[in-house]
Amino acid sequence: MTRYTYGDSDVAADRLRLVAAMFEATTTSFLRAAVRRSPALALDLGCGPGLTTRLLHEVTRATTTIGLDRSRPFLTMARADAPPGVRFVEHDATETPFPTGPADAVFARLLLAHLADVGDVVHRWSTMLTIGGIVLLDDLEVIDAREAVFREYLDDVAIPVVRREGGHLFVGPLLHAMPDQAGTTRVHDDVATFSPPAEVTARVFGMNLAVLTEGNEVPARPDLAAGLDAIARRAQRAEPATWHVRQVALRRTA
Repeated sequence: MTRYTYGDSDVAADRLRLVAAMFEATTTSFLRAAVRRSPALALDLGCGPGLTTRLLHEVTRATTTIGLDRSRPFLTMARADAPPGVRFVEHDATETPFPTGPADAVFARLLLAHLADVGDVVHRWSTMLTIGGIVLLDDLEVIDAREAVFREYLDDVAIPVVRREGGHLFVGPLLHAMPDQAGTTRVHDDVATFSPPAEVTARVFGMNLAVLTEGNEVPARPDLAAGLDAIARRAQRAEPATWHVRQVALRRTA
């Protein structure tokens, strides 16, 4: 697997908590629209500290939900106070077969952006489904940002860093254009949009920058960090960014 850009430190976990809160409403709506019956087994790929796993379990009402991740520090966090029916297994989510056996639902949020050959990965994930099972993909389409400091972060930091690792930060258009995988049919393909307050976007971008700097992915950018912090603290007014998320569901038919 391509190395995960944002790492698995405590700061990276804090970053994921911010992201989880911001994406919870759109992901919940997607899961409710695409998953029509409760899965016996649902998998959360690249589960990190388990926030998405808990959400997947709660919304789909799966009998068992298992989060897969190769990060031991994240899995230790995820296993703390895991609710009944939720488990976590150490496994690289890009490697098939999965150690769980076939699943009725396979979910991945903000993971495909970090991978080079998304079509091949999605195809292999689809082979891990039961007949009638569903792959659920939830990733960025684009972020519309007119605010100069937001644009600077995206253009100078976020997009180049992910591209350097072989991925595409805004992988949504690739998912939309991707041919349906053999033995599957596309049952959902839509874009969800939300515009959080500018200070929320600034907090997320600022935390991202801190994680990337901590991991030596980018050199320190005190000017950019200070600009994001000023907006996050509401010391500087800013225009909100609009986030667009591509949500695709593929059902296995054969």
